[in-house]
Amino acid sequence: MREDFFSTIAEIIKYGGSTFAALVAMSVYTATDGFFIGNWIGVDGLEAMALIFPITMIFGALGTLFETGGSAVVSEKIGAGEKTLAEKIIRTNYLFAAVIGVIVAVVGNIIIEPLLMLFVDTPDEQHVINLAIEFLRISFCGLPFLLTVYMTGAFMRCIDKPAHVLYLVGSTVVINIILDALFIIVFGWGMEGAALATVLAQVSGSVIVFWYFKYSRQKFSSSSGFSSLEYIFHEIKIGAGFAMATVMMSFIEYFLNVMILSYDAANLLAMATVSNIILSFVFLPLNGLDTGVQPLVSRLYAAKNERHCTRVMRYSFFLTVILTFAIYALLMICTEELTRIFLNSNEPITPEMLTFLRAMFVLQPFVGLYTWLSGIMAALEDEWRNLVISLIPLVVQVPLIWLLPKVLPIEYISLNYSINDVAEALVAFVLIRSFLKEKRLSFRKIFYSR
Repeated sequence: MREDFFSTIAEIIKYGGSTFAALVAMSVYTATDGFFIGNWIGVDGLEAMALIFPITMIFGALGTLFETGGSAVVSEKIGAGEKTLAEKIIRTNYLFAAVIGVIVAVVGNIIIEPLLMLFVDTPDEQHVINLAIEFLRISFCGLPFLLTVYMTGAFMRCIDKPAHVLYLVGSTVVINIILDALFIIVFGWGMEGAALATVLAQVSGSVIVFWYFKYSRQKFSSSSGFSSLEYIFHEIKIGAGFAMATVMMSFIEYFLNVMILSYDAANLLAMATVSNIILSFVFLPLNGLDTGVQPLVSRLYAAKNERHCTRVMRYSFFLTVILTFAIYALLMICTEELTRIFLNSNEPITPEMLTFLRAMFVLQPFVGLYTWLSGIMAALEDEWRNLVISLIPLVVQVPLIWLLPKVLPIEYISLNYSINDVAEALVAFVLIRSFLKEKRLSFRKIFYSR
């Protein structure tokens, strides 16, 4: 039994640990722009980032769509011994994502200015909007490259090279940090410099991906060609729940920005940017652990190795819980210190700002439970349940964002996130019970089988 425990933990660390580390690095990637913008451009730059964030979440939704669905389908084919077909599916994903990325980039550049101009009521707001537009016009150009990096992380795990995910993401993070410092501090290019640094880092990641599959020892086999689009459509169905959840969050962030501006609380708009950066250190590592384990669960289930599969599910749950509470303690104890990282030392941190952040974090442990449950559903190729869960924020958060400022001070508007975390976890728990029954599994088998 001890041997099974240690071997399973080692296996989880192999698959989930490297992806966890890669997404911690991705969190650093997300925080880099906020750090340089907050300290060298100022609060106006952070306010612009708050307006930008809902749009960049759409980028993440597209990446998650292909990453989650592609990982499940490719892992299933490899587990079934169909390696040549898996390679064709990977190629088709890259082609399809490139086309989608270019289309979204073109459309985005057309609609971004009229979309953001809806926020303008004063000359000060016009200045913030201009900063946001400067950043986004360049950022849209990097979308095809961003999708390439997203998908490659998933496919590297599928072909038993999870540690290489860290190398890929880590290299783009280092490039982004160096270029941010050069473009913002040395050249003084402001928001445009931050966006250009991000795009060039994504381009560099895509070049690394091309080399990895073309010239390294991990290159594709002698097979060639592309798969049928039916596999892409199947991936979209699997990943739709995760992508839809991100799209819903994008809409909610947009609505939150509108409400904060309507209550003339611009300092809280800057805090919305800080909280989003800090929360990336919550969601991305948690997703890294559970997303990293997904190909392993998919492969074991396809191979009908139920005993090993349930062990992986069980131990990944315990690791998720430990990680969740460690992050929670850090967030609640060091709120002010974390905030100061992203604000110039001359900018005051008010009690209202700290209340806004702590209200957002107060029920954060439920995020770990939801992440683990939804990860299992994705690994076993559930389709509609994750889609149902993705609609919960629309039902819960939108009414709360409207209601909370009417009954509580405006800084408590962020409490909508905490309440939603509980709702998502509870609904996911209810839905997955019936899902596991369909798969001839149960929580009893997961937690009590040996």
